[in-house]
Amino acid sequence: MKLLKGISALAIAAACAVPAAAATDAELNAFLKDLSGKMDLSKACISIVDLRDPAAPARGGWRDNEIKPAASVIKINLLASAYKAAADGTSMDTKIKITRNNWTGTWNPEEDGIDDPNPPIKLGETWTLGKLVEVMVRRSDNVATNTLMDFLDRKKVTEFSQSIGMTNTYVRHKLSSGTDVDDPDATGYNQMPARDAATLLMQVAQGTLISPEASQAMYDTLSGQLDRELIGEGIGKDATYAGKTGEISAARNDAAIVRGPGREYVLVVYMQLPGGQAKPIIQKIASAVDAFLTPAAK
Repeated sequence: MKLLKGISALAIAAACAVPAAAATDAELNAFLKDLSGKMDLSKACISIVDLRDPAAPARGGWRDNEIKPAASVIKINLLASAYKAAADGTSMDTKIKITRNNWTGTWNPEEDGIDDPNPPIKLGETWTLGKLVEVMVRRSDNVATNTLMDFLDRKKVTEFSQSIGMTNTYVRHKLSSGTDVDDPDATGYNQMPARDAATLLMQVAQGTLISPEASQAMYDTLSGQLDRELIGEGIGKDATYAGKTGEISAARNDAAIVRGPGREYVLVVYMQLPGGQAKPIIQKIASAVDAFLTPAAK
């Protein structure tokens, strides 16, 4: 485990009575309470789901029902709704035109020397539903996101999200990056507390969101995300990351499914700090959680 500010995640976990098998709700909450005494969590919202007992996943939270900016983590609702539309008969090969009302600037990964299988989106092009979903998650493209909000209907996205247990989630407005987007149908701010994000990812991990095949496809998409500097950097080298990050000027978030030898869990961290300040704290939280949920060597 890496050291952050002189305190190792392993030492933190060791002080918190690592569970021998699947954790209980009480153990997860006690761990988070102990963690708050060892590092400043005043700007954090954290939700954990231990998936090692499929029949009764344990859940723990630190302020995880509070309404804080979800930023681009809100996109997991569009990911799920796209596969719901596919299950209802809409082909993932359906062609959708990129129009000016959804244009807000887009990222070209080649400019940063990053190998990406999809080219930058251009105004006037036609993209498939499946490819828009892929670039929305993989490189957090806001043009793809806004196009999907129109195609899927954000009210229906909200209704579907709430139907699967995300009772405090609302997809209300489009996202901007550099250029403000035309959004006369916005009805307020997007809303998704950390606990709701964990609820969706829990179902993806369990293979119960829409269908086992749809859940696997969503997991595969999440595992391809390019931004892996938060939870992805904090977990052990033997673990895999599949998730979605988000960032605005005063917040940095990550929501992920983590799998490794002897452990499988969901971790969502919303940090109400600018990216440079939030990054090391989220990494430290992820390291501590991963150590806590990793079975001790026999």
